[in-house]
Amino acid sequence: MATLALMEQGTTLGVEGEIFSVEREGQVIQQVRMAEVDEVLVFGSIALTPAAIAALLQRGIDTVFLTARGQYRGRLVGKPGRNVHLRLAQLDRLRDPVLAVPLARSLVGGKIANQRYILLRAQREQKREDLAEAIGTLRRLLETLEIAEAIEAVRGLEGQAAALYFGAFGKCIRNPQFLFTVRTRRPPRDPVNAMLSFGYTLLGTAMESLTLRVGLDPMVGVFHAPEYGRPSLALDLIEEFRPVMVDTLVLRLVNRREVATEDFEELRDDAELAGVGDEELGQAEPAERAVSADRQAVWLGPTGRRVFFRAWGRRLRETHFYPIRRQTLMLEEIMQQQVYQLARVLSGEAAEYQAFMVR
Repeated sequence: MATLALMEQGTTLGVEGEIFSVEREGQVIQQVRMAEVDEVLVFGSIALTPAAIAALLQRGIDTVFLTARGQYRGRLVGKPGRNVHLRLAQLDRLRDPVLAVPLARSLVGGKIANQRYILLRAQREQKREDLAEAIGTLRRLLETLEIAEAIEAVRGLEGQAAALYFGAFGKCIRNPQFLFTVRTRRPPRDPVNAMLSFGYTLLGTAMESLTLRVGLDPMVGVFHAPEYGRPSLALDLIEEFRPVMVDTLVLRLVNRREVATEDFEELRDDAELAGVGDEELGQAEPAERAVSADRQAVWLGPTGRRVFFRAWGRRLRETHFYPIRRQTLMLEEIMQQQVYQLARVLSGEAAEYQAFMVR
C-alpha cells in the first residue's frame, strides 16, 4: 500500500495532469504520480482542491482525515462495494452463534498468542520471573478460550489478557527515558501510550479500507458489539495485528532510540483536553483508562509523527511466513489476505477463520 501522508499544516493537495501536487503558499513542495498512490492520509489543516477530490474519488484512492495529532476524523468514500450478497451473508452469519463464537475465539486467540510472543521475546533476553509468570498465565487463558461457549465469555478472557499483557508491557522497554505502567487513552498520558494510540489509529484506518475494498461492511462485527458510529468489523480484524504491527513497532522505536522525549508534546489546557481522543478509531480495552481533563495529555509532535510514520511504512513491508498460503508475504499483504479469508468464511467458501500468529 503506497501511502501519501500530508502532515505539513497549511498545505494544499492539487492535481497537475496525472500528478498529485502538494503546495504551500503557491510553491510546490512535493509531487507524486497518481498511479503510485493507494491511500492518502490528511493530518489537520490541509486543503484539497476540487480537482484533487475528483481524482481521488475517480481512482478509488482511500482518503482518511485525521487531526494534526493523528486522531481519526473520517474518510472520503466513493461508491460502496457492489457485492451485496457478501454483505447479506455477513449480516446473517455473524448473528449465528454457530459461526460467531468460534470466529470471536479465533480473533481473540490470535491477539493473545501474539501478545504472548512479544513477552516471550523479552523474557529470552531478560530472564525475568514476572515476565515468565505473565507468559504462563496468558497460555492458560488461551486454553480456557478454546472452550468458551459465548461471546461474553470471550470478551471477558480478552479483558483479562489485556490487563495482564499491558501490566507486563513496560518490562519490555530497555530505554530508561521511557516508562510504561498502564494503557491510557482519551487522551494518552505518556509517550509510549501516545505512540500506541497513533499506531492503533493507523492500523484501524488501514483495516477499514481493506474491508471496504473487499465488499464487507466495516460497521458489522462479531467480537465488538454493534455501536453507533463504530467500525466493529475493522476493530475485530485488527485485534490479532495490534501486537504484531503496533506494539512491536513501538518497542523497536523506543529500544533502538529512534524516538526521543523531545519528539513528544504535552497539553494541559482543560478546554483543549475536553473530549480529546474520542474520535480515535478504536475501542478502549479493559486495561485502558480514560484520563480526566485535568491531567496531562501527551502526543507525538511533528517530528515524532514523521519518524513513526516512516517506521510504520517499513513495518508494513516487512515479510513473515503466511501458513495459509505457505509463502512469505509482506505484513500489509497478510492483512489483506486475512480480510479475504474472512469473506470466504462468511460466504461459506471456507469452514473456519485462522488467525495470523507470528512465530
